[in-house]
Amino acid sequence: MKETIKANSLKDYLSNPMIRFMLKAGLVYLLWECLNWFQMHNDAFHKIWYALHGAVRDNIVFMSAGILKALQYDITQYNEVIIIAGSAGVAVGPACVGFGLLFGFAGLIISYHGAIKSKLWFIPLGLLGIHTINILRIVILAIISKINNDWVDFNHKYVFNTIIYIFIFLMFTWWTRYVEKQEKAGLSASENLNS
Repeated sequence: MKETIKANSLKDYLSNPMIRFMLKAGLVYLLWECLNWFQMHNDAFHKIWYALHGAVRDNIVFMSAGILKALQYDITQYNEVIIIAGSAGVAVGPACVGFGLLFGFAGLIISYHGAIKSKLWFIPLGLLGIHTINILRIVILAIISKINNDWVDFNHKYVFNTIIYIFIFLMFTWWTRYVEKQEKAGLSASENLNS
């Protein structure tokens, strides 16, 4: 009898959507940590990881430099460093790529319930948004470096981190509301069929 009660209480506990979300999010975080560990301890995987990381960084630098040129700035580019003439410039370092943010956003959406078909368009949309903000961040930091290099560090550490976290929060809020609407629409449709 006690085993049945324990099994039912565990089943009830796991049927709670918040508990399921937290467990899934924890598993996604554990996967992220395992991938990080694995890429540091496996040469072949590290090369793939580093190449992917380099491709994303190169895209950020290329797009940022292109936007600055389109804005008529005289720039010089040395690998991952973009310098507007007369400024100290900005470097796109490993953390600037934002793999953790990209993976974290995808993990939030994967962990929250909703149709997989919808996740297949929403996750790339969010990843593209984060990547675009990253590009704009480098463009604006390069311009700030031209205006006053002393402002770069504060904007880099605080302003742009706040902006990206607000964007992720808004995207996640959008996702939760979208899922709720879809579920209500599905519930309404099934109620109409049963009437």
